[in-house]
Amino acid sequence: MSRTLANNTVDQIGQQVTLAGWVQTKRDHGKITFIDLRDTSGVIQCVGAGTMGELTTESVVEIAGQVRERPAKMANPNVPTGAIEIEVRSYQVLNPAEELPIQVEGDGRQLGEEVRLKYRYLDLRRQRLGQMLRLRSRYFQALRQQLYQRQFTEVETPLLTKSTKEGARDFVVPSRFQPGKFYALPQSPQQYKQLLMAAGVERYFQFARAVRDEDLRADRGFEHTQLDLEMSFVSQQEVMSMVEEVVTAAVQEVGGQIKDSPFPVIEYDDALKRFGDDKFDLRSEDEKSRGVLAFTWVTKFPFFKKVDRTDAAETADSKSGWTFTHNPFSQPLPESLADHLAGRRLDGIVSAQYDLVCNGYEVGGGSIRAHRPEVLRATFANMGYSDRQIEENVGHMLTAFKTGTPPHGGIALGLDRHVMILLGESSLKEVIAFPMTSTGRTAVMDAPSDISDQQLSDLGLELAERRQSAHDAILKKLADHRVAHQYLEHQPVSTSREAAQLRGTALDQSAKALVLQADGQFLVYVLPGDQRADLEHLRAALGARKVAMASKDSVLAKTGLEVGSIPPFGSVLGLPTYVDERVAKLEEIAFNVAALDRSAVIKTADYLRLESHELLPAPQT
Repeated sequence: MSRTLANNTVDQIGQQVTLAGWVQTKRDHGKITFIDLRDTSGVIQCVGAGTMGELTTESVVEIAGQVRERPAKMANPNVPTGAIEIEVRSYQVLNPAEELPIQVEGDGRQLGEEVRLKYRYLDLRRQRLGQMLRLRSRYFQALRQQLYQRQFTEVETPLLTKSTKEGARDFVVPSRFQPGKFYALPQSPQQYKQLLMAAGVERYFQFARAVRDEDLRADRGFEHTQLDLEMSFVSQQEVMSMVEEVVTAAVQEVGGQIKDSPFPVIEYDDALKRFGDDKFDLRSEDEKSRGVLAFTWVTKFPFFKKVDRTDAAETADSKSGWTFTHNPFSQPLPESLADHLAGRRLDGIVSAQYDLVCNGYEVGGGSIRAHRPEVLRATFANMGYSDRQIEENVGHMLTAFKTGTPPHGGIALGLDRHVMILLGESSLKEVIAFPMTSTGRTAVMDAPSDISDQQLSDLGLELAERRQSAHDAILKKLADHRVAHQYLEHQPVSTSREAAQLRGTALDQSAKALVLQADGQFLVYVLPGDQRADLEHLRAALGARKVAMASKDSVLAKTGLEVGSIPPFGSVLGLPTYVDERVAKLEEIAFNVAALDRSAVIKTADYLRLESHELLPAPQT
């Protein structure tokens, strides 16, 4: 296919061209049809006389025609191709688009997260997200070029590795060849980049994928991309200055505006006194409105802190009640080295660690590293590790440090956050091609998911309990009791209103099932879809001291289901079911069958007969 991109046609007036792309819009005026054809470069208007009437939006087409000027009064100054159009001579439908599950015009923010991510390949067709991907690519390219100019070597490190102590739980991978043994996915390439310093690489970098099993939030996910770099024979100031130069040049390359250069430097204790946090925003309101980036260095962090017993990763990493604040591979400042080696006054040891902060977010963290074996050994000893445990965990590092490892330091820059801040977004999901959902499920593909018994057998694994899914348990219950029902498959829904629209049922016919906690005990409460839960009324009806909605994370952990997919059968989830008496007055109920895209409609009498429940009075109105 000899193809011309849309934006390249502006200099080809009078010439014959062939274009290919998506039908973004279609306007049919009887004898003349106008379409806006979209490709990677932009959009161009195509005009067909007596043709193209059957085209549907988002179909993929190839168009051949002549580039011509539009009449001056018909020109569109808002797009690069606004002064021209294509007079269509012929066209071919390369792949017709059926009715789309989501529309791709607009910015998509009005849609629910689940449906946007399920059809992310459609969501990414939006101009906003396409621009995001291109800016992300340009920013990465600018960073890479800056490092190449400074004689850095790009090196890839393994994804299947050993568990490292970096402050989060590991994702583990079972070995088929060595049953009962496991790899860990890297939380970062920390140990490998230090081993590269031992290898004499001196200046290393990579755009690394890192994986951490930690609590999810808007600016953090299980996976992230970091610019990982390390340098030998450097001081802390030299690392910070080099990083500052690279980041400044890359930000400016993509049109970003930086508040202060050089970046201010604030010590950790001063940051807490001034801002109450080590992540802060130095911008004025005017600078915030203009999207200015305020980078700041934070230095002189305490090396150790008392373990937070509510944090499972911290508790697991420590044997003495003390754990590291950043990572255990850092070097203490010279004035703290003696205490560090002697294991005394741990609360006063200061590390050669530094964070890069921007607009209230931590966007990078690094340190000068321990490069002598006695320093790294002392770190783990201060955390309560025995000599045997130290050898098991970092013995390979201690061996490497005995072979002539130079002093070195580096940083990891969180690039997803960099792009999020550059674009003025507040969620990482808006700047990642295929992000996970808020409950840790993958976009488009359904994971995590079950694996076959054969796969488990190949890995030498046996599940302690493999429960029948709630979805299958409900369908089996209906079949075993010969309950007549209608089973529906539809687009994923996140609200009762969306579900009712897709089912073609009345909103008040929906049996909305909510997971609540009454005095800390989980339960399922079922009420009509057009009603809201009156928690104070429920507290009184249940005789409880406190009733609250369960959080998304706790619902997923307790039931294995996402909010919105909870069925009115608490029994299949091992939870008691309480039914609002208004539900009992309905002839039929419609409900999600433990999935966002599966529903059933049954007689209410059959539901009440099958499900063990307690009927609760409706609130007084």
